[in-house]
Amino acid sequence: MMCVRHEVGRLAEVLYRPPLSIEQLSAFVADVRRVVERASTPLVFVCDWRPVDGFDETFTDTIVWTMRRDNPRILANGVLVSASNVRLFDQVDRLLREAKNPARRVFKSRAEVVAFLDPHLSDDERRRRDQFLDENERPIAAA
Repeated sequence: MMCVRHEVGRLAEVLYRPPLSIEQLSAFVADVRRVVERASTPLVFVCDWRPVDGFDETFTDTIVWTMRRDNPRILANGVLVSASNVRLFDQVDRLLREAKNPARRVFKSRAEVVAFLDPHLSDDERRRRDQFLDENERPIAAA
């Protein structure tokens, strides 16, 4: 599952919980396009990818293409990954460099992503970002 939400001001939230099918990835890209096109000002994205182990090439190619297309409409993008997943951190770092927007960064800690995004957010947007991260901080229960 991968979804994007735009609930408060300029803040857009991206949640990713594996697995992700090609159909779901295509739907996600269309949803991002709608959110970005509807926004009256450049957006600030917070992405929670902590439970992700890694991405396949189809995913990375699609996400890089999507990010490049949307770069002019993005003020900042903070991606949070698990501190223990060095491989994913490196993969996302490379993905963001390929997206060619220095306002997109990957972080291993909540405190780092919060500090990076704070200058771009209002008080209401900060509260929503914190709520989003809180909601997704809990481990996923085994089925």
